[in-house]
Amino acid sequence: MAVKHVDWNQEYPEVPETVHRSVLHALSALDEQEQEVRRMKKAPKKRIILLAAALAALVGTTAAAAGVFRWNDRAEQVFEADEEMQKELTMNQMAEEVSQTVTDQGLTITAIQTIQDRNRFYALFEVTAEDAGMQITSDCSMDYTLDFGGNEDPFCARGWGFVSESDQEVSNTRYFEIRGTKHEESDEDLVMNLHFTGLRGEPAQKAGEGELLVSGTWDFSLNLRTSDMISHEVEREYEVDGYGVYIKSVAFSPLSMTIVYDGADVRAMEAGKEICLDQLDELTELYPTGVRYADGTVVNEGTVDGGVMIPLSEGFRNGEETFELLLPFNKVVDPGQINALLIGDVAIEL
Repeated sequence: MAVKHVDWNQEYPEVPETVHRSVLHALSALDEQEQEVRRMKKAPKKRIILLAAALAALVGTTAAAAGVFRWNDRAEQVFEADEEMQKELTMNQMAEEVSQTVTDQGLTITAIQTIQDRNRFYALFEVTAEDAGMQITSDCSMDYTLDFGGNEDPFCARGWGFVSESDQEVSNTRYFEIRGTKHEESDEDLVMNLHFTGLRGEPAQKAGEGELLVSGTWDFSLNLRTSDMISHEVEREYEVDGYGVYIKSVAFSPLSMTIVYDGADVRAMEAGKEICLDQLDELTELYPTGVRYADGTVVNEGTVDGGVMIPLSEGFRNGEETFELLLPFNKVVDPGQINALLIGDVAIEL
């Protein structure tokens, strides 16, 4: 959140075509050089050098391309990704090992890994006090600031905090998490410079700020990456809770989905139910409950009463022409296997 037997397909994972071309080029050059060295009667030495170069290109580039690392147990718990999906997210640079550690004033902070797509961002840290008697609880907090190298802040929402006592016992070490929702316009890779400045204890009052226990400087640089989603043009009307609602499109990544509804239909449904979306009312009937794979497997993602997913963001776009929902998957899905979106009793065939 152990390698059983050695599976060479796993030990040497599939690599991009560019890697194969690189190795083939090196081996081709080896053959050409071999013919030449035969004439020069120096074949053994040069052959060994070229073969070593080819093997170095294969092993080095394969390792770099695969970028395989073992996910932290906490990250596994949060995203519920099986081994295959962990590997896929790693290969696509949606999951990355950070392994940056900074110690100051008796406090060590380690950036462990990040998991993200074009919509979501998650970073996992571990905070450890040199003083074994210092107890870091879930109600403690970290002070920090961010900068993006002169670029605009890509997040429209951000949350952070230490993990709960149900996930980790109280001691002098504790996981700290930062989660973010990216702007719709955030479609470029950035570097996020993160500056931790202090550890605070539990606040005396619920809405207050805890006492500053340790003040120092802990700086980290994390990659913010975008990624492609698998899009489906639906362009069809469905009956949802007695209302005709036209769905224009849906898109999936392993971590999130977007649904684009016809804006006029959503306004009609809003009026019929006598609510006001502009005043933060919700049409939960439009929220999905999960997805279905081509083999019939249903992945239920609902998180509240009624089993619906809760959006990261929602609202009208393009002068109310469309109404768009951005929703997180609570457990990683395989978007290539999805053939239906589930909204209540309705299956949106893709």
